[in-house]
This record gives sequence, structure tokens and C-alpha cells, in this order.
Amino acid sequence: MSLTIINKKSQKEISQRKLETYEKYMQIINWGRGDPIGFTRRFLGIELLDYQKYAIYNSWFVPFDIWLQCRNGGKTSIAGVYIMDRSLLIPFHNTYVLGNIGGQAKEVFINIEKIAKKEIESFTGSTDVFLNEIENNSPNGDGFVHDPGSFHLSLFNHSTINTLNSDIVNIKGKRAHLVFFDEAGWFSDELFVQAENFANQNERFKLGGNVDIFLEPMGFARQLLYASSASDTNSPFYKKLKMFASRMLMGDKRYFVCDFNVDMVLNAKFNGEPYPPLLSKDKVDKAIADNYDKAMRELYNKFTADMHEGQILTRRDLINHTVNRPPLLNNDTGNRLFAFAWDSARINDNSVIVIAEFIDDPEKGWRMDLHNIVSLVDIDTKNKTPKRLPEQVEDFKQLLLDYNGNDKGKLDYENIKAVICDSGAGGQMIGGVADYVVADWVGFDGKTHKGIIDRSHKANETTKNKYPDAVDIMRLVDPKGNRNAIFESIEKMVKLGVVTFPAEYSDKEYLSYIDDNGAERRYDLSPEERISLAQIELLKTEIITMCKYENTGNVTYNFPPDKRNKMHDDRVFAFGLLCFYLAQLRHGTVVNRTDYKADYVDMPMCVSQISY
Repeated sequence: MSLTIINKKSQKEISQRKLETYEKYMQIINWGRGDPIGFTRRFLGIELLDYQKYAIYNSWFVPFDIWLQCRNGGKTSIAGVYIMDRSLLIPFHNTYVLGNIGGQAKEVFINIEKIAKKEIESFTGSTDVFLNEIENNSPNGDGFVHDPGSFHLSLFNHSTINTLNSDIVNIKGKRAHLVFFDEAGWFSDELFVQAENFANQNERFKLGGNVDIFLEPMGFARQLLYASSASDTNSPFYKKLKMFASRMLMGDKRYFVCDFNVDMVLNAKFNGEPYPPLLSKDKVDKAIADNYDKAMRELYNKFTADMHEGQILTRRDLINHTVNRPPLLNNDTGNRLFAFAWDSARINDNSVIVIAEFIDDPEKGWRMDLHNIVSLVDIDTKNKTPKRLPEQVEDFKQLLLDYNGNDKGKLDYENIKAVICDSGAGGQMIGGVADYVVADWVGFDGKTHKGIIDRSHKANETTKNKYPDAVDIMRLVDPKGNRNAIFESIEKMVKLGVVTFPAEYSDKEYLSYIDDNGAERRYDLSPEERISLAQIELLKTEIITMCKYENTGNVTYNFPPDKRNKMHDDRVFAFGLLCFYLAQLRHGTVVNRTDYKADYVDMPMCVSQISY
């Protein structure tokens, strides 16, 4: 790229020493603009691996860029270096960092802050150059502003770096020279459309002041930089990747795409020589063994064909409602309200209990946060079949005590809103589990606890008289009569935004997040919490595989034909029971059960008839 230098006469005299200083400064800036890799090494003190140099240099002059990089490949760090370089070398350069959720954008900002403060362990030779260029208007600050709404900083050359969340309403009307999309694989079309408008302005446009724009030097192109690991083949990011790659291969110099999978990271080179990789080969092998499809997507950049005809929810829908929090394995405060869903089985299926917190939100109404999934499996059996029913019941009773908060002096089931169960013959609930839990029982705490019952169910017509002290919190649901409503409620409740999922499990032993003060927090996961998150990942796979089929007015929900003999639907069905119950709460159809005499399974509560 050729640069034209125009020296204009100034109305103010400048000393020769200042002129020489400015000339040196100008030479350094122009050299850095032409060699960003050399500038990074010389002034930021940061050495880069060869594939990282390739990504930065080939993106430098290109308006439209995509970095398809595997998980843990150093994408966030290199993005931070790239943004720092452009902010230092281009005056009045405005950068906006967007994440699918606000925390992701803040992670990029915090990474820039760590690099500037020499807190990145792998950048051993980093300098203070960027830190010294930051404007600091606070006597107790350092220029890195951690406003809850947006982290931001300003440099002395009037360049700025800002973070934005994914709220489409609040990100309109911005102007930027660089828009960086972090984890762009899970962005929606609407978010792309709004944010891409930030960089629509022509960099050559100038008006007034007797300026001849044809004599002005060419400005740096405004950039849209999309960085992510792979997502699914129906995502807007995948469509952009195909289009950008096609244009690049046709010789269009406005587009650049790089695809760095885990093999590139494992075989990285530094100045042409092999170098120790960022990732461990053992961890890669373990990730493949644990979840092959997920490893192919996140490590080998293979976009998954998660889309099926009639699919009720996509993985992107679930990620949009995922909160970076650990699962909750008990009633930590003693004041939370929980509901259980139990799809019991003995031989042919899984027996799972799904647990969620129910919250009566003043703004949204009733909503629920998924917290735990317990698989009642006998690990000693060859095919990992469920435990014997008495053993399942004992585990269930202990969960009741844990989530009720009995260790905090709570009365029996004071914090258990409902236990929703599959009443079908296959679940062995009626005549089996339900009979085990109706009588008073002694827990592991040595205390006697009341039984539980569904008094309105016809199977308990005489049982309710024999056990008058049993608490009426069990809800027996006919799986055949309500199957369509159960699965329809999953789709509607999730899309309505009244269901949240805990943090995505990435096989790490901890969760990390950025709080509103800019501090990086780390939460170490216990083995039980890791198992819970792994179970929830299996639930998500079942959710995105479930499809709705319509044929001559008949509606059925099932997995695609090629999945029906390979996958179980126990987790998604139990989760659906909770969503079904939530839909009823939101519609006001759950009434005081002691005053309601009809058979629960015959209640007219079809979710398709509910208006949200």
C-alpha cells in the first residue's frame, strides 16, 4: 500500500526540535502501518506464532475478515493485540467489540487490559507503550473504565475501544472503524444487521474547509472482523464464511478468511521452527472421546448439520438463553423455590430427574432456571441401566431434602413447588415409585419426613384417605395425552425467554467470567457440578434433535428417522414436563389442588391453546 504524505503550512511556528520529533513519530507510525507484525514485536514487545502473524497481516488492509479458529487457540489474545495495534497506529480510530452476551465482549476488553498491564503470562516481553498512551481522567484510575453498560478506554490520539452487549435496541446509531464480533458463530441475523451498519460510512468522504478530497491521502478501510469457532450450517456466520471464502478465492482483495483448526495449533511454528503448542494433545483426545460431535465442531471447525425438518429449537436458541453460572446442587440460601420432573424407568430407558428453580418475576411473571439433571444409573451394570426402584427412590428423597433446604431448618417441602412425573406404564410411576413415596419416611438425617402424593389423580382415590398427612405436591401427567403439549411448551417457553440454562460445559474444571467492575472471577467446579453440566449438555443435544412433524392435520414430536434408534428422549421429556408446568403457571391454570377435584390428566391445558 502506497502512502502519500502532504505537509501543510501551519499558522503557528514550530521549533526545529519539535519538527524533528514529529518527523520521527511520523516515520514510526507509517512504518508500523506498513508492518504491523514488526510494530507489535518492537513496540508492544509481543512475539507471535506464525499462524497468528498470518491472520493479523492478511487482515490489516482488508474490510471484511473472518477468523475461524478452534477453541483455546488464542483467538481472544490475538484479537486484543490486533485492536491495540490499530488503535495506536490510526488516530481517531473507534473500535466496538460485540459478544453474543455482554460478558464475552468484556473478556476481550479485559484481555487488552491484561496485555497492557503485562499480566499475560505467555507475553513475557510486553512493554508499557499502550498503557502510557491511555488517557486517564480519574485520579484513582488507570484509564480502563469498567462501566456496567460498556467497558471503554480512550487514547491520546483520540482512538477509543468500547464493548457492547447483544441488545439490538441499545446498539443503534454507532460509528466505528473496526467492529469486532467475538464468537460470531452464534449471532443472530438481526444483530449482524444492526452492528454492521456501524462501519457503513465511506472513509474518503469529507466536506467543507476548502478540502479537495482527491488530494487527501487514502484513509484506512473500515473493518468488520468476525471471529469464532464453528457453529451450525444454518447460522448467519456460516453463510458469511461461505460468501467471504468464495470472494477471496475469486481474487477479491476486500475479503480474507483463515481457518485454523486444532491441528494448526498443535503443530504451530515460530519463525518457521516447531514450537510448543497452546493445547495439550491429551486434552484434545479426551474431548473427542467424551463428545465426538462437539469436538469436531469446536476443535476441528466442522460446522454441524444441527438443522432438521421441523426442528423445534436450534443450538443458537439455547446459547442465547445460557447464563454463565454453575449448576446448583442444593438450596444454598434456604429461600429458593424448586420443581422436580422425574421420568422414571428401570430397564429400557434412562431414569432422570431434572431440577429447576421457579421464580415469580415482577416483570416477566413465572420463569425457571434449569439447575441440575441427575441420572439414576447403576454404574456397575454392563449397559449402565437404571438402579433398582427402591434405590432410585432413596436418591430422590435425598434430593428433596437438599433442594428443600432441610439443613437450614425448613419444613418438609416448604421450598418444593411441585414434583411432576410421567404417569405412563413404562415409567413405573403408578404402582411403583408413587407408592414408595406416599408414606412417611426416615431420611439420612435421621428425621421422619412426610410422604408426597397427587391427591387429584384417579390412581390415588383410596390412597389419599389412607395417608392424610402426605403432602400434595406430586403431579402425575399422562405422557400420551399431553405429549404434544409438553414438547410444544419447550419451544414456546425457551423462545419466550423465561427459561435459562447454566454455563456451557467445555471440559474445564472451572468457570470464569467478568463482573461489572471488570474483575475476572473464577469458580472451581466440583466433580458433581461437572457431571451435572455434562448431563445438561446431553439434554441440549436431545432438545435440538427433537422435531415437530405434521401430516394431514396430525402433529407428532419425535427425533429424525436416522436418530430414533440411537438416542433416548428421557432428558428432553423430563425437561418438557417442567416447561409444561411453567406454561400452566404463566397461564394461571395451576390452582389450589385441595379445592380442585377433577382428574389432573384430563384438565384442558393444551399449550397450543395458550396465548403468550
